[in-house]
Amino acid sequence: MIIQSLQNPKIKHLQQLQNKKYRYTHQEFIAQGFKTCKSLLSANFTLKSIFMTESNYLQHQDDFLINETYLVTDEIMQKISTTITPTGIVGIFAMKQHDFIVTTNSAAFVQIQDPGNLGTLIRSACAMGLEAVYIVDSVDVYSPKVIQATTGTLAHIKFITCSWDILKSHMKSISLCALIVNSDKKPEDIDLKNSILVVGNEGQGLSEHIIGQCATHMTIPMKGHAESLNAAVAGSIAMYLKSQDK
Repeated sequence: MIIQSLQNPKIKHLQQLQNKKYRYTHQEFIAQGFKTCKSLLSANFTLKSIFMTESNYLQHQDDFLINETYLVTDEIMQKISTTITPTGIVGIFAMKQHDFIVTTNSAAFVQIQDPGNLGTLIRSACAMGLEAVYIVDSVDVYSPKVIQATTGTLAHIKFITCSWDILKSHMKSISLCALIVNSDKKPEDIDLKNSILVVGNEGQGLSEHIIGQCATHMTIPMKGHAESLNAAVAGSIAMYLKSQDK
């Protein structure tokens, strides 16, 4: 089916999915690009509709065999894309809910506000072989910018959205390790393999309340002159160290 107007109801619906409240009302989210859409589809996310420019349709029409396939103009694709350079493919997927699982092969991302940082942390968690991530009081995991930053890796890891209190109620017998700027504990001093890594907010880090509820505290040693690292960079390094811990 060909769409040539921005006033088409399908296009309006897709654009409104950029709004969090609308996303959760309809239990749908958007993903952009062939790799991301294909990864989600291969992980059994339900693809409800897909929008492609002519060049992308000719190249990928056999990769997305669903009834609601729409051919759109380059101008419309520019309008419905949230990226500076449109990928030419935008899909609408049904949200997936993961049951709460308790595993030390995981990390908790607390009050992360930047979509790019959350997406990068999820991507790193997947790359380091973590089984699950707990997204605590953070930016919406289904935000288009978060989805884009995960580059499709969201499809390959369990993600659970919850509050800090809910996380704590499930982790009564499991050690939590807070990643903080100043601590007397280095990575080699901590049993990271059997701890859940807790990464905090970009600007403020973890609150004193949360730090106090974590059994151990860890700092990444820095020999240079930077006072701290970006949350996504620090979290990624810590997850790498966790994956190497014996």
